[in-house]
Amino acid sequence: MAWDRDFFYDTYPRAEAAFGERLDESLDPRGPSVLLQVVRELDLQPDSRAVDVGCGEGGHAFRLATHFGFRVLGIDPVQRHLDLAREARREEVPDIAARVSFERGSATRIPVADSSQDLVWCRDVMVHVDDPAEAYDEFARVLRPGGHVVGYQAVATDLLAPEEADWLFEVMGVVPGSADPRVLDAAIAGSGLEVVDTIDLAGEWGEWSQEQDGRAARALLHLARLLRAPDRYRAEFGDAAYDVMLGDCRWHVYRMMGKLAGRIDVLRAPDRR
Repeated sequence: MAWDRDFFYDTYPRAEAAFGERLDESLDPRGPSVLLQVVRELDLQPDSRAVDVGCGEGGHAFRLATHFGFRVLGIDPVQRHLDLAREARREEVPDIAARVSFERGSATRIPVADSSQDLVWCRDVMVHVDDPAEAYDEFARVLRPGGHVVGYQAVATDLLAPEEADWLFEVMGVVPGSADPRVLDAAIAGSGLEVVDTIDLAGEWGEWSQEQDGRAARALLHLARLLRAPDRYRAEFGDAAYDVMLGDCRWHVYRMMGKLAGRIDVLRAPDRR
């Protein structure tokens, strides 16, 4: 609506306090545990084989083994991640440690045999993949008939301006096409994997983290400081570290603003008869 003086200075102030109180009420946003709930609903058996694509330091691989009794292979192209994951494995109880291993690999090069996995878990990885079609083809290759993919990533929305995307994606290592939901949909369709569900989380994870620990507001505060005194932080930490921190803060803020949206894809390998 166009600005209206009477509404702005008379009508709206009468409702402002109540409106604010209403906004303070939680909308019960879903947090990261929704991914584990998605896996639980697949009703996979203990000892099912899973591959955690882009496993990082191994946290999700250990959760899959602990919650569901899966045998999990975590793969990652970054040696530091593998070293930390293997170190963490030594701290796990023997039963969990025996179920989890880590190897070098990527979304397009998974070091397992054809039709050998019951689950492909892929969180916060696809945006960094040059060719999502190649990755989904690889997921289809390694899955047994009836096996599933559970994937999560952030995608760009129409609210993210091109100039914002250009800067953010370059700094954060995001392949622009891989953050485009249309590109992802086409890649999934081309792989032959069946879409069981696509869950639009919008900015729920951002809301959830803010309600849990205030992380989103802290990112906004840090963003304000980074923008107000860039020389202070560049001098101490260097230009590259400054840009990464600025990008990370913007990522969290943009997610809260709806410029980035969370998306879960639940896919199924067709029966081969």
